[in-house]
Amino acid sequence: MALGLRRTGASLGAALAYWLANPVLNPATMIFMGFVLGWRWVGLRVAAGLVLVLVVAYAANWFLRGEQVVPFGLASATGRATSDPAPLWRRWLRALWELSAGLIPEYVVIVLVLGAARAWLFPAVTPDAHGVFWTLGLAVAGTVFVIPTAGEVPIVQTLMAFGLGVGPAAALLTTLPPVSLPSLVMLAKTVPLRVLAFVGVTVAALGVLSGAAAVALGF
Repeated sequence: MALGLRRTGASLGAALAYWLANPVLNPATMIFMGFVLGWRWVGLRVAAGLVLVLVVAYAANWFLRGEQVVPFGLASATGRATSDPAPLWRRWLRALWELSAGLIPEYVVIVLVLGAARAWLFPAVTPDAHGVFWTLGLAVAGTVFVIPTAGEVPIVQTLMAFGLGVGPAAALLTTLPPVSLPSLVMLAKTVPLRVLAFVGVTVAALGVLSGAAAVALGF
């Protein structure tokens, strides 16, 4: 969806706002999280999600100020996009094929690599798994690792049962849903690398701040 929005002429900020808000502020995930982890965790997640979406959307448009966005379509000899005369179903199948052929292979490869590195990204949790270094490490790991929608909730619940502190847990809860290394790589086709780097750094930094807020508020 984010690729499609960008290619059809949506501003970069709007496309990234949709991309980030969809997993971070998903209402079904919020309800699930409230019953499993508690509603104060939902409040922390909503606050962090709103900050993330607004900051990234504004900063992304600032990065590309003055740039012209050409809608995705058939290019004429003048370089301008023109409408495709083919039937809708044929255009849909062609777009699906182009996206699948370009995205699925690299997604599979990156996910396999991350799966092999899981032991280093998420080391064994002990009752001493708390503090600044755990928060920093899991904020980075959560930024690059890929999970299904709402998968962060049982992950955090399980790790906390094994002794993970509230700071690192909040960092994971904030950084796991919005981005991952595969999603960043896939968006590199339509989003400048400097913007993607900013998004990744912002997500990791917000994870650290969420961890500090959870500790300060006595979660």
